[in-house]
Amino acid sequence: MQVPSITIKPIIDLDGCRHFQEVQRRIWSSSEIDLIPLHVLITMAKNGSVFLGAYSPDGPAETGEMVGFVLGWLGTTSGDPATQTPPRLKHCSHIAGVLPGWQGSGIGVRLKLAQREAVLAQGLTDHVTWTYDPLYRVNGAFNIHRLGATCTTYVRNIYGEMSDALNAGVPTDRCQVDWHLRSLRVLQAIAETAAGAPPQTNARPKWDNANLHFLSVQLSPDGLPRPVPVSPNFDGTVIALPLPDDVKAIRKFDQGLLLEWRLFLRDVLEPAFAAGYALVDCVSFVGRGWHYILTPAAREV
Repeated sequence: MQVPSITIKPIIDLDGCRHFQEVQRRIWSSSEIDLIPLHVLITMAKNGSVFLGAYSPDGPAETGEMVGFVLGWLGTTSGDPATQTPPRLKHCSHIAGVLPGWQGSGIGVRLKLAQREAVLAQGLTDHVTWTYDPLYRVNGAFNIHRLGATCTTYVRNIYGEMSDALNAGVPTDRCQVDWHLRSLRVLQAIAETAAGAPPQTNARPKWDNANLHFLSVQLSPDGLPRPVPVSPNFDGTVIALPLPDDVKAIRKFDQGLLLEWRLFLRDVLEPAFAAGYALVDCVSFVGRGWHYILTPAAREV
């Protein structure tokens, strides 16, 4: 769609918080109990969170023309007593979203880049983390490929059972990404995105298919892709991990297959991270579909 000019600005008052709740409800088909409470939102808005809304002149009146948002706050890394590594400040980006009618128009990227500028302007940290569902290749490509984040942390069922339209029926496993705002990797990713590099292709020709170990997928009788269970050797080989192209279709037609995909990704990503691998890209290969790229962390690119 052709999107009118978008204004991104801080959410600072009760009206803005109410509009945020309505956008949250519309994106996730959330019940009242799943909405972030108003008193929590206004407390964050008044106490140093990075709380931004994206507004369009033709946005819904019920949302005050808000069509997207991003919300996060300061936190700390866990540290490591064994190595006497103390916790360090980071920015915890909790939730971001764009209304369905405005998705695919670049608003999400603009919100994340505005978040980046706001975090850097605070002058407290240049490390941002957030979680996302690795089943959704759109989010994987957005977070890892377009923004330049990486992942070495997989968390099982982090939010427990959820009933909204995007999470019902499977454990809420998540990848936690690290976004190092001043890193060369992030600066290159942002430059490519700003230059209009295709967001859904292997726009960075750095993966030599001949040197990748592709894990397999087969088609179910109904034509839906089914992962082939495997226990790869994490011996330094770069691994291409398949993921479904259309989770919504799988959710609609085969809940059991959706759980298979969840457990397949879990069974590869957990031991990969334990073996010192990092998730460094999410790209589509001609004739093979969408894949995550896993490399030894020392070879991260």
